[in-house]
Amino acid sequence: MIDFNYTLLIQFFNFLVLLFLLNILLFKPVLKAISKRENTLVTLFDGVEGIKKEAVMLGLAYDEGSRERKKPVLEGKDAALVEAQKASMHLIEEARTELAEELVKIKSEVERESKSISDALKGEVEKLSAEVAEKILKRSL
Repeated sequence: MIDFNYTLLIQFFNFLVLLFLLNILLFKPVLKAISKRENTLVTLFDGVEGIKKEAVMLGLAYDEGSRERKKPVLEGKDAALVEAQKASMHLIEEARTELAEELVKIKSEVERESKSISDALKGEVEKLSAEVAEKILKRSL
């Protein structure tokens, strides 16, 4: 059984001194270090969040700047396409005009040739009709 004598009081006093010394020498420095580390982590976390926001803003600014730089190039490309289309339409119209003129020339040449052939055949019609009649009648007219 436990004896309640003065050694128990000494042990209790030793325990209180040990708690006081541990509090001063161990617990407070460890708690300070933990608190300092927590503050450092919070500061770093806030810094990281700020840098992330800045990176997002820089990305948006880069995209906007990129669009602004591309805009004149795209407009120039569109203008070049429109100009090329106009030039091609102009060339097509010129080709159509030339073809129409050539067609008129060919038609007039064909008419002239058909007229000359018709005139030549008209002169020979009497001769040919006489030959046909002779062959049908089998005698000379």
